[in-house]
Amino acid sequence: MSMIPAVSTTYSTTNATVAAPISNDVRYSNLVKSNTTEIGKLGCDPFPMLDKAWDIFAGKGIRTVFLSIGTSASPLADLEISESLGCPFHIVPLNATEKGYWGEVSAVLKARTRDASSSKFTELVDTKWILPKNIRMVESVPWWENGTIDISGMETPMPTQKVDTLITSLCGAMKLKDSAKRLDILKVDTNAVPGLELSILGSIMSSGFRPSVILVKWSKMPDEDVPTMIAAGNLQCCGYSLFTAIDNKFLYYYNDDNLYEICSWETPSDINPIAKEILKASSRNF
Repeated sequence: MSMIPAVSTTYSTTNATVAAPISNDVRYSNLVKSNTTEIGKLGCDPFPMLDKAWDIFAGKGIRTVFLSIGTSASPLADLEISESLGCPFHIVPLNATEKGYWGEVSAVLKARTRDASSSKFTELVDTKWILPKNIRMVESVPWWENGTIDISGMETPMPTQKVDTLITSLCGAMKLKDSAKRLDILKVDTNAVPGLELSILGSIMSSGFRPSVILVKWSKMPDEDVPTMIAAGNLQCCGYSLFTAIDNKFLYYYNDDNLYEICSWETPSDINPIAKEILKASSRNF
């Protein structure tokens, strides 16, 4: 089985010992098993991830732009992505408690040890080899516009920043070649504000940025909740494949197959324009 490239629209599998045809579902299942892993599995909150991330992002390496929004129950998944690539880790804490946790993580990484006062959140952090300066806290949530949003239960409004402005700032600080602007890996876990992931993903998709990899912890399962279904469907229509999942933590991979671009949204039609184009293409194949 060959390693998948950083961005691809096709996947190939070959097995000369198999005589009978293999269904697409089985082929895809085998592909997933051989190319995915669990990160942070020694902590209490593992996430699915593409295996051998360094092989996939080797061309970018320490210049990989990694943004994580919200804080998982354990920091290990985030830290293992940063550790494997040697890249900075941009974290957007959603409240003061989360900000304090990441301050602790930086302190443990600097001291290379935990002490009696260290919180449970920092368990096993001292085993990770990450420069403390590579933990970079971002004060604003990526959004459609600059401003603030009021969240029920939050003591103060949450600051927001236009996606383009925020990513430009991250890339500028990293001194990317040719002043490039991009987002390579996005992780979203808004456990502190359930449902916020829907708007965050919507704003990023609307901005035109397409991370190669998206890890998202859905507050509700896509097949059980209409708003989540719409957000998950939008990701796939924007050109993402759902590669695998661990419970409500989904791994998406960009394949550049944007279904929204295969039809016109200005032409009157009695059925969904995407469905109409698919039916037309199917009829031509028979």
